[in-house]
Amino acid sequence: MVPADATKTLVRSALPGCEKAQCHGKNGLLMNVLNKTRLAFRRSLQLWGVTAAAFVAALAFMLMVAPASGSAFENLQSASQKSRDAHNAGITPHPGARLPLSLEFVNSHNQQVRLSDYFHKGRPVIFNFVYFRCPGVCPFVELGLLHSMEKMPASLGTDYDVVTISFDPTDTPASAADKKAGYIAVASQKFKKALAAHWHFLTARESTIKAITKAVGFHYVFYPASHTYNHAAAIYIATPGGRLANYFYGIHYNPADLRLALVAAGNRKITNVFDQILLLCCQFDPYTGKYTAVARRVMLLGGVGVVLSLGAFLGSMVWWEHKHRTKKSKASGKV
Repeated sequence: MVPADATKTLVRSALPGCEKAQCHGKNGLLMNVLNKTRLAFRRSLQLWGVTAAAFVAALAFMLMVAPASGSAFENLQSASQKSRDAHNAGITPHPGARLPLSLEFVNSHNQQVRLSDYFHKGRPVIFNFVYFRCPGVCPFVELGLLHSMEKMPASLGTDYDVVTISFDPTDTPASAADKKAGYIAVASQKFKKALAAHWHFLTARESTIKAITKAVGFHYVFYPASHTYNHAAAIYIATPGGRLANYFYGIHYNPADLRLALVAAGNRKITNVFDQILLLCCQFDPYTGKYTAVARRVMLLGGVGVVLSLGAFLGSMVWWEHKHRTKKSKASGKV
């Protein structure tokens, strides 16, 4: 509290010559200034008190939520790490890469096999990478492939084979057999026999897995705490000679595109005239995993079609005119 005498002194120094009654009376100017000064000082003290109370409350709140804030920060860090992992667990297209066919695997019958065992019959091969205990996308990749194969006008075992490789070195032939049996169980009745004979589920040791995934550009990130993997979803098409031809990303694969990829990879042995025309009009983009129309080829083939149609039309007109004139000549000769 500011002493009254001090306040009066300040007022007198600010208002020199104010010694009259009107300055010192009960309603005088000096008393009014004094009262206003005291009121402003009290309000300042009240404001400081409210500010101090708010500061103390804020400090207490921060102390109470500090553990939660730490957890939120950790969650943010975790989300950032997962984002980096998702970027690292992608696919780098290697079109034309040669597969290491000499690598050894163990199949679902617990038999030692080489990758080359599935290429010696001269058929293209669809293959993919999963791990058999995957709680996420792997089953959808397999089901998407199964549904496309059922709708595709190409025969499994006659026109192509399928190989599924686990990239988890702890997967066993028994787990491979269980997975294979599960997909056969949900397949259509007419497709079960072909799946049992020509869809091969393989396991391998870590060095083999790293060699095959590196060759095709398949990347994944392992989380030891949960024993799970971050990885991409895709299937691959390989030529009968073991070269990587095409990629299809995601979990849904267009049967028509898949057939075209097999036709192209199989040196066009499983094809017809319509497939040949489509392959001339379309080009596979390994970065999108789809066939796209090539404008120049489409225009060229369209122009050829127009010229042939026009030629056939003119030829038929000339033939008709010639035939009509011959008949006229014969008729006039008889007369």
